[in-house]
Amino acid sequence: MTPRTSWAAAALWLAVGVTPAQATDWTACEHEPSVTERFLPVELINGLPLPEQRVLQLAPVDRSYPFTGVYPSGEPAMQGQTTLKGPVEFRTGDGRTVQAYERAVPQAKEVIAITFPDEAMGRVYDSRAGLMHEAKFPIGLWKQGETRHHTATYFAAGRTGQARTSITIEKLQCRYDGVDGAVAFRWKVDDGRRGDYGYVFAPGRGLVRVIVYRRAG
Repeated sequence: MTPRTSWAAAALWLAVGVTPAQATDWTACEHEPSVTERFLPVELINGLPLPEQRVLQLAPVDRSYPFTGVYPSGEPAMQGQTTLKGPVEFRTGDGRTVQAYERAVPQAKEVIAITFPDEAMGRVYDSRAGLMHEAKFPIGLWKQGETRHHTATYFAAGRTGQARTSITIEKLQCRYDGVDGAVAFRWKVDDGRRGDYGYVFAPGRGLVRVIVYRRAG
């Protein structure tokens, strides 16, 4: 790395709150390997306090919070803000009405819901692609290192398309920025050509980090 590149990278790290030391661990989340099985509630995604019981519910939420995006090298990829509101009723591409959250990220407006009961939440709408049904965020009972595959369905221009996706638990429980009980996982489209991302969600904060392996599109 040239001196000019080093200075530029350092400036970017500081701009998004990532230090070179943190960049050596792309999740900046200290793994707790003793936890090998865990119930992941919706509250990890919406940033509300974790429930005492094993329940999957869309509790009322209206909040915004920042996140940092990095490449696997640790260099910054994006900096953004997420807003989450709901629940609201939403009519899906297959005609069902579900409880959902309205979610806004810098690149798009989304609607997310429980799409695979006891397994995952995902988008049922994205302003870039329209109506869809996918699995993106793990919920329910998962094991350390587990990978699950799902079929995502996309409803566009009266035609239905599908793609296989996967969720892999990288760190079932880890400590992020002093907060215990975070989870780090990887989501990707299995064709190897489209989206491939890592995510870290922390209790009381929701989404805190995105790792960009391959951008969607």
